Amino acid sequence: MKLSIMHFKIKRTTENKEVVPSKQLMDFHCGFRRISLKPLLSAETKPGAASEKYKSMRFLRDDMPAVATAVCPIIFAPGKVLVFTEKSMASNSVDAIVATGVVMPPNPMRVVLKRIILTGYPLKCHKKKAVVRYMFFDPKDIKYFKPVHVTTKNGL
Repeated sequence: MKLSIMHFKIKRTTENKEVVPSKQLMDFHCGFRRISLKPLLSAETKPGAASEKYKSMRFLRDDMPAVATAVCPIIFAPGKVLVFTEKSMASNSVDAIVATGVVMPPNPMRVVLKRIILTGYPLKCHKKKAVVRYMFFDPKDIKYFKPVHVTTKNGL
């Protein structure tokens, strides 16, 4: 069994109203295979173009298709995909299917982009250091960005 980076183009069903964040445990049913994965959700920047870049998404949205990316056994296209979550598998109702879609070709060279733009008011600027006010309001954000080297567009 060969493993690779697999991409699944999925579209959310209208019946299911469950919030599905990225990297949540999901069951993918591809033909006769059933795989439990924690996929990274992303959106195609230019659908149909030759670009190999996807924009990272935090949640599976209703209005646009998403690309679920995970390391799993190679599945060759064309193949249909049904996506379930643990909560939807427990319910025996019509809205159990979270998303449907197709298998995309395996390609480990595709890039999933994640970029966060922080805003704030500069309070003091001195040589190579700057103090920025109103950048973080949540202690969780401060803890997350502490090990990251944050710079301005001018190099401060």
